[in-house]
This record gives sequence, C-alpha cells and structure tokens, in this order.
Amino acid sequence: MTKETYTYEQKLAFIRQLYCPARAVAAETGCSWELILAQAAQETGWGEKVLPGTNNIFNIKASAGWDGESKVFHVWEKVGGKKIWVDSPFRVYPTVLASLKDRTKFLKSNPIYTKAGLFDKDTVGDFAKEAAALKKAGYATDENYVQALKDVWNGRTMRRAVAAAQKQGCGAQLPVAEILLKDGAKAALANTKVSVAVGPRSTETVTDAQGAIAVRIAPGTTDNIVLKVFDAIRKEWAELEPVVIPDPLKSLTVTLLAPTVLVPTSTRVHDKPPASGPARPAVAPAVPAPGTVKTTTHTIARGETLSSIAAHYKVRYKTIADLNGIRSPYVIRPDQVLRIPVVDGHDAAPATAAAGSGFDDFLSALHVAYFRDEADKPRTEVMASVKAPWMKVAEEEFKAKVKRVPGRAANPHIIEYFKETSLNKKDASTDETAWCAAFCNWCLVKAGYQGTHDALAASFRNWGRATRGNKPALGAVALIRFPDGRHHVTFVAGRDKAGVRLATLGGNQGNNSAVTHSHVPTAWVVCYRYPGNYPDYDDDYILHDVKADGAPLTAATTH
Repeated sequence: MTKETYTYEQKLAFIRQLYCPARAVAAETGCSWELILAQAAQETGWGEKVLPGTNNIFNIKASAGWDGESKVFHVWEKVGGKKIWVDSPFRVYPTVLASLKDRTKFLKSNPIYTKAGLFDKDTVGDFAKEAAALKKAGYATDENYVQALKDVWNGRTMRRAVAAAQKQGCGAQLPVAEILLKDGAKAALANTKVSVAVGPRSTETVTDAQGAIAVRIAPGTTDNIVLKVFDAIRKEWAELEPVVIPDPLKSLTVTLLAPTVLVPTSTRVHDKPPASGPARPAVAPAVPAPGTVKTTTHTIARGETLSSIAAHYKVRYKTIADLNGIRSPYVIRPDQVLRIPVVDGHDAAPATAAAGSGFDDFLSALHVAYFRDEADKPRTEVMASVKAPWMKVAEEEFKAKVKRVPGRAANPHIIEYFKETSLNKKDASTDETAWCAAFCNWCLVKAGYQGTHDALAASFRNWGRATRGNKPALGAVALIRFPDGRHHVTFVAGRDKAGVRLATLGGNQGNNSAVTHSHVPTAWVVCYRYPGNYPDYDDDYILHDVKADGAPLTAATTH
C-alpha cells in the first residue's frame, strides 16, 4: 500500500492548530511562542510524526511518574548505536494546549535546563537565547540546532501559516468575561461607550442593545478588569467596581450597576412633587432640635444634581436625602430648600433615632435622582451609595453568628480569617488564638482594601492613615488598649445614646468570643485608622446611636 503524501496544506494546518495554544502558554509563562512553533515544526516534520490520537506534540513518553492517560506505540529507538523497534507508552493529552503546558512543566522541573539559563530573566521570551539554552543543556545533539530553528521560523511556510492563524484569531479559545451594564433603575445601558483596562492594556468599546460587552481573558492574567462608563451628558467617565478574574481561569458573567451616571428618561417622573413635601417651600426647614445633627440650608439651583450638592458640602448624597426625608427614586427641583449636615471640628453630637441606626449607610445601594438641567430639561442621575464597605462584610459575619467553638473543633469561619494574615500554621489552625486582627484584615480584603496581613492587634497602629483629628468615624479601625496593657482591634459602628461610649462591630468579642456589637469607653481607644485609599466624608464623623448585643468588651473577653 502506498503511503499517503503529507501535503503542504497539512503543514499549514498544523501550525494554525498550534498558534493559539502557543500564544496562551507564552502569555502565562513569558516563554517564546515563536520557539514553540519552530520546535514543533522541526521535530515532528510539521506535524507528520505526531503520534495519532495523542495531542502529544513533542512525543513525550509516559514515564513512571506520569498519572495521566497513555497509549502504547511501536516505535524505533537507537540503543548502543543500533536502530531497534520497541513498544513504548506515550502521554495522551486532552488538548494541544495541555501538551504545550506539559512541555514547559517538563523543562522547568529538570534542573539541567534551569542551570543552562533557559528561564533566566534576560532569556525568557527571546527566541535565539532560549534556543541556545536548550542546545547548551543537551536538548539536541545537532551542532546547527539553533540555526535550524531560525531557518524554520523565518521560512515561507511558517510565515504563511502564522499569518493565516493571526487572521483567524484566538478569541474563541480564550475564556470570556461577559459583562452586563445597567443603570440604577436596572435598565440596560445600551450603546454606551465603555473603557476596558486589564493591567497596562486598555481599549474603548460600546455596549450592545442589551448593555453587554465581552472581554477575552488571556492566560496568566492576574489583574482585575477595570471598567469605566462614559457619561455623555457630563462628558466624563464614571468608574465601576472592578471585575475579579477567577483563579483557576474560566469564563464568567457579571452584572455591574453604573454609579453617578446621567441617562435619558421620561419627563413624567419629574413632574411629581418631591417626597419630602412641596416642590418649592416658601420658608427654610425648621432648625433641628437640640441633640440632633447641626445643619445648614441649601436652595437648589437649576442644573444642580444631588451628587453635585453632596460633593460641594463634602457629604454623601444619601445623608442629605435621609435628613430631608427623601426616598428613592429621588425628585429634586430648582428652588427646593434642603437641610445639609454640618460637622464642626468633625465631632458632632450623635444623631437622633429619626436618622436611623446608621447601618443602612454602609450597605451598598443605588438610587435614581430626577432633576432639571440649566435648560429646564429633565435629566436622571444614577448614583451609588456606600460607606465603609468592609462593614457590610462584617455585618454578614455577625448575622452568621460566628463564634469560637468549644473543645478541639475550630470554627471554619475563623480559620478562614487567619488566611489573610502571616500567622504560623499551628496558631492559625485553631480558633483558640486571638482573632480580632485576623477578622479586621479579612473584612477589609473582602471589600477590596489592604489590611496589615498581621494577626497582632497592635499592627494597626500605623496602618493606613489616621482619621481627621484622630476622631471616631464610621467604619474606622479602632485600636483599643485595655487598662492591663493588652490590645484589641474592632470597627467603629457608632456611639451609645449618651455619646460617651463607642459602639463597635468586631470579632473575638464578648464572653463567647464572637462577632458582636459591643460598647467600649472612648478613653480606651489609642487611635482610629482608615485605609489609605478610602475617601472619607464629613458625614462619616456623624455617629448614630447604635445598640450593643450585651456582649462585654474587656481584656478578658477578647483574649
């Protein structure tokens, strides 16, 4: 029987098949994808000698340490200078990508190639240097091995195959992050300009009719996907929460809500009177009673938005809305008079119960505000409100009733907290170890902020930055020094009714060593610290009356 001729088109197809997997391995390891293709072509006769049904591009044998699938082939080898036929098992890979990854793993695990400098910083990614390092390590006996690889790479066949592969693209082989963008009313942001950045690379695109974009994720990518939505009315970009790339890498679908973006809307909702009362009150609101938050007044001008007013007074828009009894969807009008909180010296008296418990302030929320621009045209503003987002994480652990487990068993929640610290393995494996600092670190990291990575409470003394004037503020980390000299860390949640004791939300508190709401004398607090990149506002320093669980906060109950 005449052997079927291996055609030129098959050679081209072989390289096209390898191109995207080679680029993926190169993106993950930094190695030269050009060299991978040249080696594969040189050593397999452009794919003709690849063992059928194996995806084993470099014909690697199934050694004793191989635990994957294998297949036996009748092949020839040189033994003692003579050519003999033997039955040998070879590795079988589920994909070509798996084969190329195993090649890199094989080279990295062999000290011969490391010593030859194959993975040196100035070698990785350089075609000629990698080839020379392989030759130096004895990968091939041919004295002209490096030049032979260069000739293959620079040849017409390789150039044609690579050009065809690049024209085809690799998108279909890479994981996809499908991102759906919506406004505060949960409507799709269709045909909206979006900026997408992953590490140093960025681009601009436009969402489809469903408000969606698709981002291909290259292997080895560890940076988050950072997105911004263009506000066509304000002519500025609004940043969204970053999309975390999963590890291990896989496709995902996420929905993001755009903060503080102006979008077109119906005029009907603008004609409704504001929820707080008449559209244009004849007189300013009454001065609040003693013991409540001190306020000033602001008359809304045409074109002002709720977020612009809040920014002017350095408070959050939700604080203004709550103080004026406005409920979402907010309606504001020109000439409407608003009460604005004032924090003199950032040491305001505690708010009354009418202002709420304060815990709503650190829960993520999106609101819609309707207003009129300078031309008296209706506009809609979509805004995101959140204070100290790590407090939401802490509150969820409180609702989960996390506490120390008596006996030898350990609460898995607490063991998880220790993973955000550098505590030694033994102490981090038991909930008998004091875990207040681990809890604070864990909550901060979960909210996207950096902690101290230390299980000692005192590690927070110089962490981040001090609050203004070292005053208590919502969500600040409070470092406590008990009369006996021992330390504890917790989050500021508010004050007691009298305003002399701090309301806290923290871990390893109370008789049960749990996540609790407790009170502590302010005199015991050494310092109040915020993450260095957290944008605090004046109203962070207006602390509400927050009740405790009855859980004592003392040196004995926290150690």
